[in-house]
Amino acid sequence: MYFSKVLDPSAHAYRVRYAIANILRDRAPHEGAFTNCFEMEDGEEVILDILRWGLKNPKLRSALQASHLVNLTYWLVRHPEYSEAYYNADEKGKRMDRPSSGIQHREQQEAATRSRRSDQPPEHNLRLPRPSRG
Repeated sequence: MYFSKVLDPSAHAYRVRYAIANILRDRAPHEGAFTNCFEMEDGEEVILDILRWGLKNPKLRSALQASHLVNLTYWLVRHPEYSEAYYNADEKGKRMDRPSSGIQHREQQEAATRSRRSDQPPEHNLRLPRPSRG
């Protein structure tokens, strides 16, 4: 994707696609082009289009919630009409929360691992003695 095309005032759809591609990768190879997607005259419209796409696409929605490139909370404060939909629109009925810190996320993963280990029968947790040679 070309930087000059991001700067073209008539390339709104291109800026939306470019921003979504970077959010899904959670990496911006050209940070200037990525930030320009939101700094043009139609920056708010780009944000609204990304939020709309996120409601239809669960993969994009979870990428937005986990991305370090965008501040989804700030976007939802600026556009409260999407706020409730984002946190209640999961098709399984679960709220898709992003952990507030990496430490908290790690603790949640460790707790899930511990609970999986405790579900196994006790004989799986025991080490068997090595057979003696000789």
